[in-house]
Amino acid sequence: MKTLAAALCLAGTLTGCGAGDAVAELFADPAVITEDAPFRGSPSEKFADGAAGIVIPEAGAVAGFSAEDVRSALEISSRMLQAAYLDRKTLLGGEPDAYAKVLDPEQRKSFLEDLDHKSLEKNTRAWVVSFAPGTTELVGDVVKVQAKLSPGAGKDENGDPELRVDYEARFVYAVRPAGKAAPIVRVMAYGKGRHLFWRDEPKGRLRNWEGDSVDSWNAGTLCNSPDAFLRPDFAGEGGGSGPVDDAYGGKSAPVKEGECGSVEEI
Repeated sequence: MKTLAAALCLAGTLTGCGAGDAVAELFADPAVITEDAPFRGSPSEKFADGAAGIVIPEAGAVAGFSAEDVRSALEISSRMLQAAYLDRKTLLGGEPDAYAKVLDPEQRKSFLEDLDHKSLEKNTRAWVVSFAPGTTELVGDVVKVQAKLSPGAGKDENGDPELRVDYEARFVYAVRPAGKAAPIVRVMAYGKGRHLFWRDEPKGRLRNWEGDSVDSWNAGTLCNSPDAFLRPDFAGEGGGSGPVDDAYGGKSAPVKEGECGSVEEI
């Protein structure tokens, strides 16, 4: 998973006469992240809250699959995204039980076998968003979400029909250090990929599979996680290099696997 480090941090100390007015002015600044309005001034402020931000389109039949099949696939895709990006236990570094539960039994087995593997290449913790245990608190109950699902037809490696649900999603979290009131920062997780669905037999159950990721990155976190857990950049150290990108834009400068880029704001 690639990481984008936020390039800008605002910090300051106010003392002396008139500090009260200065503080009021400071917290009126949309660049300042507060507990009461952690998404104010961010493009994510316009995103929906939580699962409501995962837009499920109207389901129609797709070659070889009924409208009911497509509707079921879209609902399962939504649940997979919710479990990977929104489950509170998983976000705080716990066991990703919610995600494992929604996987096909065959994939669930391999996911759990490689969970928190010492090898980053094998470690399936990267399949979900988890902050390093004991490092991070979520500010409030809201995660801002913008996600879309697109069903389509395809064929597997054997030429058999499969139903594909492509997704593209941004999840924005307001977080702070565990046990501390400040600083509050925002972290974004971006994912673009595909969920696969098929039947082994004509009247068999509809199976689901987490397909290969097309693109995924995090912004507002420290670079080069040694264990696939995210660590927010609370100190504003950044660490990214190269051109500064828009985390909310449709295009970004290419960043190789394991490298860090930079973003303007989250």
